[in-house]
Amino acid sequence: MTGGKHKTKNYSHNGDPLTPDSQGDSRTWGDANDHVKFEVQKEIVLQAGKAKLSQKDTANLLALAEVESGFNPDAATTSRKSSASGVFAITDSTAKDASERLSGSKRIGGYEVADKYDRFNTASNVSYGIAVYMDKKKVAGSDDVGDIYKAWNTNPAEYNKLLTRLDKHATQYDKDLTNKVWDGPGPAAPAKPAVPAKPGETAEPAKSTKPTKEESEAPKKSGDVLSSIPLLNKAGQDADKNWNMLMGTDSPSSRMMMRVPEPVKKETVKPQ
Repeated sequence: MTGGKHKTKNYSHNGDPLTPDSQGDSRTWGDANDHVKFEVQKEIVLQAGKAKLSQKDTANLLALAEVESGFNPDAATTSRKSSASGVFAITDSTAKDASERLSGSKRIGGYEVADKYDRFNTASNVSYGIAVYMDKKKVAGSDDVGDIYKAWNTNPAEYNKLLTRLDKHATQYDKDLTNKVWDGPGPAAPAKPAVPAKPGETAEPAKSTKPTKEESEAPKKSGDVLSSIPLLNKAGQDADKNWNMLMGTDSPSSRMMMRVPEPVKKETVKPQ
């Protein structure tokens, strides 16, 4: 045995390369475009509905996912000690526990997780995240998002910094659910760059992001345009900077507020 410091095993998936199926722009918290974030949120709402969770539970799940990944389905912790990855920052051991102990059990109301855990697949990670959420809700004995997060993340130094934020954002997401935000089409996907042409061929033009006829003709309601899309991150920012931005303010700066102006009420002046 040679001398020197013992190198600990690296459990992090932060160094895993992105693939053609990757939706995020990097492994960094929140580093995904607004279209991807909206679709991640929509998947959470969809699966929570199939699991027959309450609106409050769904709002809690959205707030937890925002804290854990910033709705970047390809996010992964930089800590060598943790394998936390994906929408709900599920560790490999937690995924195994959800599959072997929780799935289909009475503890979580018979809810079954997806067949095979795929950490960076949105639908798979959300499925496991819901199972973990229901388990931690049992541990907490409460439907308060702060109490559940204390069971979810047992490190007081971490969860104490986020309790106010979680509560505030869960409240906002609850309103967004009432307004049926995720019934709308959401932000358009960014245009894909033109595919370089091979010799003797014409380059394939960039795909248009113009809304479809169905999207253009969809009825517009104030709820359709209130979008909870995190905007804290820009591509190229490192994890530490993103974390500082996450911790920095409790204002709704992590969402895109696009409210329809209230119509001006014209008052009829009666003749004297």
